[in-house]
Amino acid sequence: MPYYSYYLPVTLLPILLAGLYFFFEKELSSPRLRWFWWIGSLTLIALVGYYVIQEHALYDYFKGYFHGGRKVVRNIDVLYDDACYGFTNFPLFAYLFVPLANLPKELSGRVFFLVGYLLLLPLACWLVKASEVKGWRRFLVLALLALNGPLDYSIWLGNTTQIVMLFVLLAFFTLNRGWDWLTGILLGVGGLIKLPLVLPSGYFLLRGKWKVVGGGLLVAGAVLFLSLVLIPLEINSTWLERCVLMMAGNPTAAYNNQSLNGFLARIFMPGNYGWDPLTPTPAYIAASNIGRILLALPALYILIAGRKTEKTAQHHAIEFFIILVFSLLTSPIAWTHYFALLLIPAAMILGNPERLNYRNWMRLLLAPSLILLSVPKDLSLALFEWTGSTLMLSPQFIGSLLFYGLLITIWASSHNAARTANDLGVIA
Repeated sequence: MPYYSYYLPVTLLPILLAGLYFFFEKELSSPRLRWFWWIGSLTLIALVGYYVIQEHALYDYFKGYFHGGRKVVRNIDVLYDDACYGFTNFPLFAYLFVPLANLPKELSGRVFFLVGYLLLLPLACWLVKASEVKGWRRFLVLALLALNGPLDYSIWLGNTTQIVMLFVLLAFFTLNRGWDWLTGILLGVGGLIKLPLVLPSGYFLLRGKWKVVGGGLLVAGAVLFLSLVLIPLEINSTWLERCVLMMAGNPTAAYNNQSLNGFLARIFMPGNYGWDPLTPTPAYIAASNIGRILLALPALYILIAGRKTEKTAQHHAIEFFIILVFSLLTSPIAWTHYFALLLIPAAMILGNPERLNYRNWMRLLLAPSLILLSVPKDLSLALFEWTGSTLMLSPQFIGSLLFYGLLITIWASSHNAARTANDLGVIA
């Protein structure tokens, strides 16, 4: 399809297999048949995935993860360049890629791609299962996953977003079953790989979910200890300075930065859509501060007003994803592929309309937000070249604003319903 990557037809295979599983789920009632289906499907996906990789793809993998896995054991002093343009994760993370980095480059890329590609099948299945979507909505969710531009972009780049997405899905699956420690561990791992997940993971601290917090702190503590033991302090400081603090103070106007910073940088500092940090103008600084305050107010209200309300796992999820959207919007950098994560709350809304007090009129927010969140990168670039408007470079940012409004509306509706029910119980 135009504007998607070469990999879109390939991506469709595991999602199509997930759809066939749900279509024939009743016929696959026996455990033996289900095991046969899983093994057969994964074998087919592995065979296809091994042979379809393109040499010029997997840009993030080769310039980031593969580079990091080699340099962390061979020459750690050059792990980060001056602009943090290659490997951008915390130093210890590079050790995970040492085994792959010791393979021939082409084989290494194939293995990495294959891991992410195989995980698309459980991702598709768990997206339906964890969100409890029923009937035709299951196939709608799978279609949204298949045609999601940010997901396609992540696969083409060779990024880990779809893997982190699976961690977040499993986190809420375990939360629904009361496995709070495991929930915290999964969210902790996800937050270390994708920094915008750190802030929403802290939500559980404010809600007193101490086992979730404990699981997250267990991961953070282990990483901190190993970083101090295995990584020179100077390298940790370099990562913090070049890859975190420098980006926080200097906006990046790149077309694939879909945060508030990127959106405003493209408006107030037009003409430079590369990845280099820019010196902010006074107008940009003023607009950025106002925007952050406006985005923060509803999130703060929800954290305060929702303290004493009884919550199901779905209500915890809605509040968590409100903070996640806020984090994505206000992060210095929120790459396009990060927004594939928002398919999880979208599927939860479609699967739990009654429990979340979802109303039909809310589709006026849901439909356009999902369309904008799913826009492929190349389509936004083509629209920008055609119209000359920088708004065309920000589909995920604008879609996230609408989705933020939707989640806040759903929270308000559920909160009011719960408060009314509590008042009636007191009166009775």
